[in-house]
Amino acid sequence: MIKKDKKTYADGRTKTQIRVVESYWVGSGLPPKQRTVKSFGYLEDQDDQVNFMKKVERFNEDFKKNKQPIRLEADLTAKMYSKENQKYNYGYKYLESIYNSLNIDKFMDDFLDKIKFRGKYPVTDIFKFLVILRILNPDSKRATFQMKNEFYKMNTDFNLEDVYRSLDEIAASEIELQRHLNNQVKNAIGRDLSYAFYDVTNYFFEIDFPSSEADIRQKGVSKEHRTSPIVGMGLFMDSNGLPVSMSIFPGNTSDSITLEPTMKDVKSSYDLGRLIVVADKGLNSSKNIDIIVNNGDGYLFSQIIKGTKGQRYHEELFNPAGWISNADNTYRTKLFEEEYTGKDKDGKKITRKRKVLLYWSKVEAEIAEKKRLEKLAKAAKSVANNAYSIKKGHEEYTKENIVDKSSGEVLEDIKKIRSVDIDKAELDSQYDGYFCIITSELDYDESKIREVYHGLWKIEQSFRIMKSDLYARPVYVWTNEHIKAHFLICFAALLIVRIIQHKMGDGALSAERIARCLNEVTCQISTNGIVKLDDVGGAIAFKKVPDKNGKLIETLDHTTEDEIALDYKIIQNLFNTDINNIYHRQEEFNKLLKEIVAL
Repeated sequence: MIKKDKKTYADGRTKTQIRVVESYWVGSGLPPKQRTVKSFGYLEDQDDQVNFMKKVERFNEDFKKNKQPIRLEADLTAKMYSKENQKYNYGYKYLESIYNSLNIDKFMDDFLDKIKFRGKYPVTDIFKFLVILRILNPDSKRATFQMKNEFYKMNTDFNLEDVYRSLDEIAASEIELQRHLNNQVKNAIGRDLSYAFYDVTNYFFEIDFPSSEADIRQKGVSKEHRTSPIVGMGLFMDSNGLPVSMSIFPGNTSDSITLEPTMKDVKSSYDLGRLIVVADKGLNSSKNIDIIVNNGDGYLFSQIIKGTKGQRYHEELFNPAGWISNADNTYRTKLFEEEYTGKDKDGKKITRKRKVLLYWSKVEAEIAEKKRLEKLAKAAKSVANNAYSIKKGHEEYTKENIVDKSSGEVLEDIKKIRSVDIDKAELDSQYDGYFCIITSELDYDESKIREVYHGLWKIEQSFRIMKSDLYARPVYVWTNEHIKAHFLICFAALLIVRIIQHKMGDGALSAERIARCLNEVTCQISTNGIVKLDDVGGAIAFKKVPDKNGKLIETLDHTTEDEIALDYKIIQNLFNTDINNIYHRQEEFNKLLKEIVAL
């Protein structure tokens, strides 16, 4: 439309500014605004005002019919750190699409009603904000809060105190939210829980001691060899690599005893039938096996073959009969059944059968040899340099006495001679490249056992994502409830990442590349309501070539393309969007963002 604005000068003169403007919608419940499409100057300055207005009218009619290109007028006095110059991230909308598809907002609102929540802070908005930021920019709750105004049209009307207060309500929803998420995944994608992969890891806190015995932050065996207090997490995952449930344990809880309560809860909470528990040797105990079998379920565990626990398999391991090798003798297997003694539900001894797969890999044997030689080299340095023999941890206060067995007398004036234990190294070398898997499933052949066990890498990858990409540790909150809320946020973030990767298939981007890409998806909003999209890119792409198995691997040769831009194309294709024009009217841009929906 044509707009005429009268301007009166100090000397009394009046001029009429002629503009073509368009109305645009700001938001729900707000009055529309107008922005200038083109300014034609002042009517009184024109020699032929009639023809001038005809020209304006023609432009106005053409604009209404054809939506003329946007013309921006730059304000050369605009300053840095102004709203017009601020960048807003809208890449989070892709993550929000998955989040919304899981109906978490509705669940959280219903849960808050159920517990009769009367707080004034928006728990639902805070939880979404913390989950999405855990993927894009994982940090402490305080540092995360500092970024709340950097996201386009995200609801962040809360303060830092609200964030900390909301963690109690988030923690209270732990069990019910996980059940809700499972139902959503089951309906949208499907759950293949014929196999349930289970593993345990732990997360450290940057404190010296737990605050009390009731504190779940306790000192225990750290996977990262740390001495600070830790908490343990048990994670169940389905065959698609999607997390099913998590449980948090005090840091001094043994990995092996976490399986029973976690499995019992998963079975009852998710109404599961018979499942096969797949786990590493750290969960392989006689008690766990009895619990699984007595419950009508099955197991597939890796098995130690060294020492007393693996002694029962040494005869088969070193007996050349029964081994089957591939053509170039770089891989061989032996599969057999064995009887073993377990306990039934009443604690009575019972004889059961299971299958045992022994296999040897030349590649793994060479790796084991390299690791052993490295240990021998360190041992030699330790013997030669007393600084390496300083006792650590509890050994600092241990004492060695040499005693005469016949008399019990403590011998003095002796000299202990330290040396490298070559004999033990040679003994260990005979196990290089050998592995063992045991399973209750008597109908499984060698390939089936390997296929099922191979799925464990997905849960190990999930732990790496949580620790490395989602920065789940170190943990900065300290109350038990806030710690549980922190890990529930990480669990929800992990699920969203894994759903995206599952939808991407074999060519799935890493969590790091997804976050890097979406952090680059930014825009700026001018004062007249025009949205300018920034270029998405900033990393040179490397050439990829197929390996011997046909899998594409990166080389050292770079290309002329941008890796982040290529990744963004993958993400846009996944969500069936095409947001590539640099300039958009804000209301049109908002419509485009609403079209980003989880497929």
